[in-house]
Amino acid sequence: MKILLADDHAVVRQGYRTLLEAMLAPVEIIEAGGGTDAALLFYREQPDVLVLDINMPDLSGIEVTRRVMGTHPDTRILVFSMYEEVGIIREALDAGALGYLSKSSPPPLMVEAVRTVAAGETFLEPVLAEKLQHSRFRQGGSRGYGSRPLEWLAPREREIAELLVQGMGNQAIADRLGISAKTVANRATVIRQKLGVGSTAEMVRKLLAPSDNKQPTPSR
Repeated sequence: MKILLADDHAVVRQGYRTLLEAMLAPVEIIEAGGGTDAALLFYREQPDVLVLDINMPDLSGIEVTRRVMGTHPDTRILVFSMYEEVGIIREALDAGALGYLSKSSPPPLMVEAVRTVAAGETFLEPVLAEKLQHSRFRQGGSRGYGSRPLEWLAPREREIAELLVQGMGNQAIADRLGISAKTVANRATVIRQKLGVGSTAEMVRKLLAPSDNKQPTPSR
């Protein structure tokens, strides 16, 4: 596995490099100290996974994600950051990241996150996933997220969700939208995560359920 690890602090890169080399051997780690370097190294090295910090010089990890996904929509990206705010997590996922991990998480979780994202699956640190789920029911309107589930999704995710509701398969959706079936599958995984469901059937039922414009109260 080839991993591009981008963080503007050399000591952080070294720590995660040592961890990943020990736990994921054989693995090749490529380091970048800023967003521009990360984008350039991605195009040159074509790594299997990008692990991006958000707060970097010149380009943020989220902006790098947008640029990379704009030209290579099948790329597998894990964002890791000191930020744990729901809005930032949503922005990273909407940009195309498959995973989000906080820097306060235990080191073994980084290894699990990289493995999961490398397999093309979504990874959210459990405490962050819970925050994301609960945020849908708290001040939804003021954050731009309404009571309709489709309003929780990024524009491309809405397109894919609407076609899934119509009964189209991944390949048919890929042909319609001009993307790969793998990208459709990856985005469908993110959609299910955002909607809090475990299957496409559950997702369809949730999207088709009538909205009563009321915000449910989360259980405590």
